[in-house]
Amino acid sequence: MRMNGRRVLGALNRRANRLPARAVARVQRAYKESGAEKTYNDAVEALRMPVWPGMRVTPKRYLNYQIVQYQRSKGHTKLHARPLVLTLEATNVCNLKCPFCFTGVGERTRERGMMPMDRYTRLMDELGDYAMLVEFYNWGEPLLNKNIYDMIRMASDRGVSTIISTNFSVPFDEERAEKLIRSGLGMLGAGLDGASQESYEKYRANGDFEKAFGNLRLLAETKRKLGAKTPKIAWSFHAFDHNMHELEKARAMAAEIGVEFSASKGWIEGEEWDDRGVVNFPVRVSAERCRYLWTQAVINNDGMASPCANTFYIEEDFGQVDEAGFMGVWNNRYYQEARRTFNHPNTSEFGKSLICNDCPYTKNWADFEAHLAHGLPKDDFQSQYTTNDWFNYFFQRRHNREQREVPNDAISLQAVDKTTSST
Repeated sequence: MRMNGRRVLGALNRRANRLPARAVARVQRAYKESGAEKTYNDAVEALRMPVWPGMRVTPKRYLNYQIVQYQRSKGHTKLHARPLVLTLEATNVCNLKCPFCFTGVGERTRERGMMPMDRYTRLMDELGDYAMLVEFYNWGEPLLNKNIYDMIRMASDRGVSTIISTNFSVPFDEERAEKLIRSGLGMLGAGLDGASQESYEKYRANGDFEKAFGNLRLLAETKRKLGAKTPKIAWSFHAFDHNMHELEKARAMAAEIGVEFSASKGWIEGEEWDDRGVVNFPVRVSAERCRYLWTQAVINNDGMASPCANTFYIEEDFGQVDEAGFMGVWNNRYYQEARRTFNHPNTSEFGKSLICNDCPYTKNWADFEAHLAHGLPKDDFQSQYTTNDWFNYFFQRRHNREQREVPNDAISLQAVDKTTSST
């Protein structure tokens, strides 16, 4: 009698738990004595699957994870697994005008709007049983989509972790707070870059600090009232030269209302600012194959798939998921050629035309490969690119555009003012 995948995993786990601790210790000691302790640790780490709040580990999800990791490690261009993380843009509309954001500075090449529920449902039907995490943000404020609660619930019911990054300077009340918590949301990060209106509004232009802080406090209070374990709530503080003096005050305010606090270095256009070694970028240009091309799908509200979350313009997209389904796009000519740039330099005009060709991440990988080819230890490799270089590569592309449509300063918040979640 064949056991299904879940029973097999259960049986293996039970057997593993029965292994004598001394036998495991003996194996670890043998690796250590042979000088291969790192090999042992790397092997264990490779088998360990990350688990985010609200995520359910299933045989299908675990197997997909291992296939993705293997194909990325080998640089395969045609992928047999589905992406681990989905960036599904709930909307590209935002009520703020942040100066280092394409939307904030008025760039526009696609229609402003919300992701329709039918498109979202099709994507979840195709990818939801394999994905580990869904991000509902990209170039807009996700809480402006009146269907966001249903979108989160649909992912949560499939055992997918969910995360929202919000400026939280939007209409919000206890009813909305309860709906957000009951939706099963895994994580929420609120961008409050300061501890006063004067400091905060220098980046979060058009934002209301007291409203954002009040909404964050309300969500934390409602979570405690309901006795909920999720979402994990964090005050996300993007540090700049103009608000560094309020960092510790903001940290104390976060502790006072009972939310986590995360401070990271904010990127800016042009030369990187000196943080005096206090904060770090949330991500860095590391010596690895781009995670977006192998592990993370970015699908805009209009159904166009972008190569990564840093790209903005529609002409840089890789395909329309409504026409062929996501997997029909995931292995099309664009994606495969982009992945090929991590195996050897592009020689075709088509490959050179892709935004990935000159990306600092791609160039960094080429430098790393050259470093190894010279017989140098990989731990000695130093990137010549910073996260600020990476940001500028994408953000400064707007200067090459001749036609730009600047939206009105006032953006309607009608979508978020509706408390119903029907389509």
